Amino acid sequence: MNHLAEKFIALADLSRKIKQPLLAVHPGPDTDTLGAAFALADFFKKQKINSTIYSQDQVSGGPAKLFPIQKLTYQFNLKNHDALFIIDRHDTFFQTGLNQKFKELKNKISLVNIDHHLNSYLENALNIVDTKASATSEIIYRFLNYLDYSPSQVIAQYLLNGIYADTGGFRHANTTAQTLEISGELLRKGASIGKVNQALFAGKSLGALKLWGIALNRAQINPKTKMAVSFITKKDLEECGANQGDISGLSEILNTISESNFSLILSEKSEGEIKASLRSEEFKKVDVSKIAKAFRGGGHKLASGFEIKGRLRQVGDNWMIE
Repeated sequence: MNHLAEKFIALADLSRKIKQPLLAVHPGPDTDTLGAAFALADFFKKQKINSTIYSQDQVSGGPAKLFPIQKLTYQFNLKNHDALFIIDRHDTFFQTGLNQKFKELKNKISLVNIDHHLNSYLENALNIVDTKASATSEIIYRFLNYLDYSPSQVIAQYLLNGIYADTGGFRHANTTAQTLEISGELLRKGASIGKVNQALFAGKSLGALKLWGIALNRAQINPKTKMAVSFITKKDLEECGANQGDISGLSEILNTISESNFSLILSEKSEGEIKASLRSEEFKKVDVSKIAKAFRGGGHKLASGFEIKGRLRQVGDNWMIE
């Protein structure tokens, strides 16, 4: 934790100066980006700082059950804010067009990047990055702990949500002794593992299970790369009465196939856009972040993703992108 001490000092100093920060979560917001953002916003509120959480996309699925998503904003004027926080993926800065808006105001607004992903860095920003952290929510906890700030039960739950999700319920290799120690502290503050587990892993709708059934039925293994792959179309979502959030966790299930080295789920996100989700395990020795990076995506060695233009089309028993 010591290597972040100077960063935490700088963030604490900045927090005493700002009044209206904008906290940006990444596109297709997951539980960690939301957990970190809502926890930080609640902390700011206690400091009489009026923060706003911005999301480019709607929140659906399990994460929608864990956070007061009605508090999110989907439109903003950066001129009304004195700081911009990029939470849990630095490429949000570019994907959402925030970089252009910031460029116009860079002498008037502070930029902060808080992340645990590889190669996360923004120019002219306070970069608080720890790639060994299990989640960005873990970094937020460590910042609050550095300040000797005791999180409320609400903040504790937000942070546990993020950590539990990004570690796959403490099953992934990014679960460290420190991760478990922090989670224990959050439990002592009143956070509930049962609540987040039910929302993310146990509370599946019938539509979600039907969707998973379709995807698992289509699953194939590439004999050369040992990649387990499957596909989900917009039509599948509509016919099952499912949403994008219901796809979450499917790549992890596909990754449990014993014959595979890594998994890939390709899903149609919107007209002309395809989302890719990659997963592997430490013992399989495949760095999926390198695959994601080749398509201008990012993430971790064992969990990454990217987006590409195109549509999914079935040709016989095979699928192609056109």
